[in-house]
Amino acid sequence: MLITILWYIDFLFFLALSLWVCYVSLFAFASRIKRKVIFPETEISLRFAILFPAYKEDNVIKESVIRFKEQEYPADKFEIVVISDAMEDNTNDQLRALGVSLIYPDESERSKAAALTTAMSRLDSQLFDVVVVMDADNIVFPDFLSKLNNAFASGAKAIQTHRTAKNNATTTAILDGVSEEINNSIFRLGHARLGLPAALIGSGMAFDFNWFKQRIAEIKSMGEDKFLEYFLLLDRIDTIYLEDVVILDEKIQYSDDFSKQRRRWIASQIEIFCLAIKQTQKALVSRNWALLDKIFQWSMPPRIIMLGIIPLFLLTSLFVADISSLKWFFLIILYLTSLALAIPKKLYTKQLLLAIFTLPRIFFAMISSIIHFRSGRSTFIHTKHGEVPADDKE
Repeated sequence: MLITILWYIDFLFFLALSLWVCYVSLFAFASRIKRKVIFPETEISLRFAILFPAYKEDNVIKESVIRFKEQEYPADKFEIVVISDAMEDNTNDQLRALGVSLIYPDESERSKAAALTTAMSRLDSQLFDVVVVMDADNIVFPDFLSKLNNAFASGAKAIQTHRTAKNNATTTAILDGVSEEINNSIFRLGHARLGLPAALIGSGMAFDFNWFKQRIAEIKSMGEDKFLEYFLLLDRIDTIYLEDVVILDEKIQYSDDFSKQRRRWIASQIEIFCLAIKQTQKALVSRNWALLDKIFQWSMPPRIIMLGIIPLFLLTSLFVADISSLKWFFLIILYLTSLALAIPKKLYTKQLLLAIFTLPRIFFAMISSIIHFRSGRSTFIHTKHGEVPADDKE
């Protein structure tokens, strides 16, 4: 009787994990398809509103703004707006001197969505065509707006640029950067190659101004990027991934911050999955395949959890009679191969090899995030940027 129960448990977990692994594998292989989308140059110069939500970001916001102002794009066609929350007066004065517009959000309702909603409510729809959402630590290159302009002039309504790591001083930062590139390969590039919308990240995003103004006001969650994805899919708007438009983003440097950040991500994923799954029948009837794809994607556990659970089932199967361990062996090989395929060649370094040995610590940090995910639903969780790492504080 016990063996029968264990067999059914083993089968059910294998079925679920196999579906998720095959999903990852499909898009990892699709990301290697050689096909580039190039938008033609245009003489049209659209008007951009650049939003920088900044909560206690005195260490990084000034550099990000200075770098953004180096755009090879008409200066009168874009406006930088910093949503200054709990920043020092000196920082705000320096930003004003740079010609930046400052908006102060309501501190009683602290979230990125609330800050963006406040900013959009104070910007005139007649003055802008496109809104760009940045993080306070993001660094862009001079051709950033020109390439976005070409895409929007060609009919794009939503764009996600290629966000990549700008720091690798700690093992956590290295692994976080690699994780970001795996996401870029699977959930953005791989999806785009197969004709599906790319996933949003949270910054380096650009939207039709009027669409964003309407939808951001409806979001009360801490996971604004996932809700924006949900609304885009409901409205059948394709999110384009611009692989060659690179934006530098500071990665989490310490495992404690990693756990806090992932707690927020997990909470928002569970929240949006519970909302989106109610749309399954309607999506099937209306053949909204992109939404169905996203619902399945949001059902997946974090990769690091899968990376720990599959070997655990493999080891367990070796000691339980009548349960085949061969299927688990092939599954872990397929999963590792898919993840390896999704990592850009330039990231295969000695530092990455050393960082891999710290994965158990990241695994337990993720377990902690899952256990305490409820606090990420309603509590504003801030991760610090611009800190110089101590001598391996980790």
